[in-house]
Order: sequence, then structure tokens, then C-alpha cells
Amino acid sequence: MSDRQQCMQRIYELGFAMDEAILFLDTHPCDTEAMEYYNQMQQKYHRAYDEYQQKFGPLNARDVNCGNRWAWVELPWPWELEGC
Repeated sequence: MSDRQQCMQRIYELGFAMDEAILFLDTHPCDTEAMEYYNQMQQKYHRAYDEYQQKFGPLNARDVNCGNRWAWVELPWPWELEGC
């Protein structure tokens, strides 16, 4: 598995962990351990997301910072690189 794929896999895993924690918190809103877990996963998710963008570029159009030229469409999109 390439470094790009490993970074993307980590983002998927952390996003899944956050989604599961959210579902649990919907029914257990006062569970402090679950809230702490969610906060930890959220911090890790943002670190992994930022790491991916620094190494490989933006993951979605909201992350593009290209000044006065729209360069989002010039980059290979994350799903276009999975087979490489």
C-alpha cells in the first residue's frame, strides 16, 4: 500500500470512529468517556487530514487555496489515484 493510500485509509478509519462515537453520543449524551473518545478521534482526524493535504494536496474543493486561479480541476482527484 502506498503512502497516499495509507494516509487515506487512516482518514477513513478515524472518520468511521467519529461517526460511531456520534451515534453513541446521540443516545448517551452525558457519557463523559464517550465525549472524550470523540474529541480524541476528532483531533487525530484533523491531524491526518492536514497531513494528507500537506503531502498530496486538497481532498475536496473547500480545501483549495489557489489565489486567483481555480486549480482544483487540474489535480488528480483522490479517487482517481487509488488504482495507481
